[in-house]
Amino acid sequence: MSFDSVLLTIFQRMHGERSAQGVFHILRGKRSGQTLQDVEYYQVKSYYGLLPGLSASDFQLAVERLVSEGYLYIDILVYVTAKGQIATGSELWRFNGWDYRGREREFGRRLALLVQTLSNLRNGETMFMPIQKELPVQQFIKGLLRNQPAPINALAEALRTELERSMTDAKLSELQCTIVSGRLTGHHVTAYTWEQMAESFKLPVMTVQLYYLEALHIVLDFISVQEDFPLLTELAAGCRVDTYLTQSAERTRKLFEHGYSVEQIASLRHLKLSTIEDHFIEMAANVYDFPYLEFVTDEQIEAVWQQIDQLQTKRLRLLKERCPELSYFQLRLIVIIGRRDS
Repeated sequence: MSFDSVLLTIFQRMHGERSAQGVFHILRGKRSGQTLQDVEYYQVKSYYGLLPGLSASDFQLAVERLVSEGYLYIDILVYVTAKGQIATGSELWRFNGWDYRGREREFGRRLALLVQTLSNLRNGETMFMPIQKELPVQQFIKGLLRNQPAPINALAEALRTELERSMTDAKLSELQCTIVSGRLTGHHVTAYTWEQMAESFKLPVMTVQLYYLEALHIVLDFISVQEDFPLLTELAAGCRVDTYLTQSAERTRKLFEHGYSVEQIASLRHLKLSTIEDHFIEMAANVYDFPYLEFVTDEQIEAVWQQIDQLQTKRLRLLKERCPELSYFQLRLIVIIGRRDS
């Protein structure tokens, strides 16, 4: 796994239909209508918001290197070359960026501070420098410990058992178990830095960090459907996204539920019709029971998907040429909802 292969995978799924900037927005987790639409169109939800702190310069350098090495070809849009397709490989990653969007790091910080605190307390050390400086993390751990009736030793043992079981049962790789453990600090034990682990494993720092992120996603997904991991479940509180709509789209959804049309909502909210249509596309992608048949028919859905199959593209301009009777909004809606009920 490497950052290069993550980039190649996303570019490949976009079939040369988007610019490099579109991929940058996906990795950063931009909440614009276009980006949210793209993650659904091209099935790259697992990578959404994976690297919220990624800088534009680092991203640009990575793309330029892939171009210079013959993995990518750019002609305004970005294409993966045959060499790039081979390099992408068939590794099955288990990222879940869509559900966590960077919040998995909060889980990692809480875990690190809880392990450090319990390790010191069970060794009689009450004065130590906390590994996490953020006040919300410290307050969270204080609150968690305050509500625990079990003695410190029992609590430490319970956390160790939960962590080991979750890593084993969720099938983390041996490397990922080592990385997760290596990021923990205990009594007279200091966590390894990213650079130290990268040197130890002979891997780039970014690669080690990606393995760590994936491990957190895997563990969080695993414990979310388990009942016997109370400590880890409490550490994961609030780390999963509770609403997938932007605030503006949520306001549009409520008006729609009260019976207002697209045009009426645009007028009430003093927004462009195209903005409200973006909200409806966002709803179609994220609201399970969105009533899309109020806007398109089953026959229209099937007709458009026949064109997508023939053209091997979801580019709206080309679909509009084949289906001129449909609006761009209807075409976007049909691509988003897929063929699930048609």
